[in-house]
Amino acid sequence: MKSLTKPLQVRSWLTFLFITLFLFGLVGCSNSTKKETTSSSKGSITQPTPACSAAESGGGSEWIKGQLKAFGESSPNDAYSYASEKFRSETSLENFVSVIRNQYSMLLDLKSYDVGQCTKSEGYFLFEVSLVDNADFKYTMRYVLSYVKNRWGVEGAAVYSNAN
Repeated sequence: MKSLTKPLQVRSWLTFLFITLFLFGLVGCSNSTKKETTSSSKGSITQPTPACSAAESGGGSEWIKGQLKAFGESSPNDAYSYASEKFRSETSLENFVSVIRNQYSMLLDLKSYDVGQCTKSEGYFLFEVSLVDNADFKYTMRYVLSYVKNRWGVEGAAVYSNAN
């Protein structure tokens, strides 16, 4: 049995590392998609930031709030259900719970949260989420969501700012 546990742990860490690297790549992409001005003989053309529609922003925001509520109610099965189908096929409930407890424990003890701006990048929806835990520590996270077959799914999330 011990020989099966180690590959699962390695796979779990590789999955976590992939998601983290993916998120940092998307953060870089989203920051580079701000308005760009192109000059030509006919004047300047401003390319808009790929902002989410009101429906996309509202739907994704509610999905994130649902997962945060599930974390607050200590309901790992419910929180896990907000993950995308792809994420759930690659990460077991046990590994998900372990990562949350060991690396994102603030999600289990939130005082408040605010789901902010939504942008699109390469088919994903990026949301900035401000969190305050019950010890008054402040965090900013980047949530990455997909929308597949009329269903939202959390692909991953990472803390990118800790204002403590």
